[in-house]
Amino acid sequence: MVGSIGMFFFSGGSTNNNNEQSENAQVSGFESVPGQHVSISFNSVQDGLKATPENVSNAMYIDFASTYVKMYTNANISMYNNFYKSNVTKMYIAGYGNSSRIEMHDINPQIVAFPYYTTPKTYKGYQPLLLNQGTTIIGNPILIGDQQSVEDTIDVIEGDANSSQNFKQILRFANENAPIQQIVDLDDGFADEYYIEWNIDGYNTIRRTFIYGSPTESTMTNLTERASNASQRGLEYNITNYGNITKVDITANASDLGALRGEPAQ
Repeated sequence: MVGSIGMFFFSGGSTNNNNEQSENAQVSGFESVPGQHVSISFNSVQDGLKATPENVSNAMYIDFASTYVKMYTNANISMYNNFYKSNVTKMYIAGYGNSSRIEMHDINPQIVAFPYYTTPKTYKGYQPLLLNQGTTIIGNPILIGDQQSVEDTIDVIEGDANSSQNFKQILRFANENAPIQQIVDLDDGFADEYYIEWNIDGYNTIRRTFIYGSPTESTMTNLTERASNASQRGLEYNITNYGNITKVDITANASDLGALRGEPAQ
């Protein structure tokens, strides 16, 4: 389940050049930032990966405007909303093995109300904005990360670098419309790859889907055992195998959401 989401690159404010910071922190629209703005499809983890550089180790997408997220999660994005002075409606985070990451955010209304410094040089026509602890580029969605990660992402968007090819096989069995999607490349784990999504499945029914790439034998044994007594916990299991891919749909009435949250992945 989604818990509190920690602030990544922004902490707001800065310790120097206060005049420029104060001026740029005034509320204005995206049009106030010169240069090109990011414009890509941004409705799923799949969309995020298409704009993400290669060798991603994990990625997550959340649609905060969805009914499911509003009603059934405790996701906390108040720090992001406070920073933007706007509402984050969609978020994507991709991480790498070297601890670097890239974030993408859709906000509404589309205003620039955070403190920043304008870099003297553009990057491929985009105007990077320097934050206290990172770099951002305005658009749909907003990009935020360290300078190299942001520039690498622009390279992908502009077709000058390859997007991440990780997870393509496992994502063939995912629901691109799910409001919460997360995928992980496991190292010596219970599967080679692991994906999870949450959604509302019909009236008052919650569905949690696990998809495993090459799950271990012990993982399959545990899944089969839990499926056999799922009804005792108010859950219903549906396990389907597609070669080396195993998809597990677990559904529950909203009143049994706690049991669904507590169901282990391995």
